[in-house]
Amino acid sequence: MHSLIYQLSDEIIESDDFLNEEELYDSFVGSIADYVNGDIDRNAAINELVISLTPYGIIYDPTEQSITFRQGFKEAFFKERYTNLKKYVSKLTLEEFSGSTDTFPLYCIKKTIEDKYGTYIYFDNVYITLDEFVRNMEEGKKYYFGSAIDYHF
Repeated sequence: MHSLIYQLSDEIIESDDFLNEEELYDSFVGSIADYVNGDIDRNAAINELVISLTPYGIIYDPTEQSITFRQGFKEAFFKERYTNLKKYVSKLTLEEFSGSTDTFPLYCIKKTIEDKYGTYIYFDNVYITLDEFVRNMEEGKKYYFGSAIDYHF
């Protein structure tokens, strides 16, 4: 399976400072990814993210290569997953929770809270899941795109 890592910053990122795949081999590859590939269409990758986030309330400026998350983005982004989480937890048995039987329901709960094999954001020299980024980012603040890198897990 493949997913993407997006470099974001609260300052404009010069192309010389774009994250490259070699920088991910020290920590990201081996712990999350099997390998990374920086030879992708950056603009197409950014558009993919923009399209996926648009329903939750963003402003994308293709000229600046920036994204601003509107007020209420966080709640809109997590609303459906929160509803699903409550359903999953209400149906979870002690046996499933303890690992005595099928652990798939527990996996669903973990993935609903944080998708460890989904989109990643490289921000402040650290890669974090999109979920973690959204929980910690500042609504109304402008973020600038750097590179986009494909990864395989």
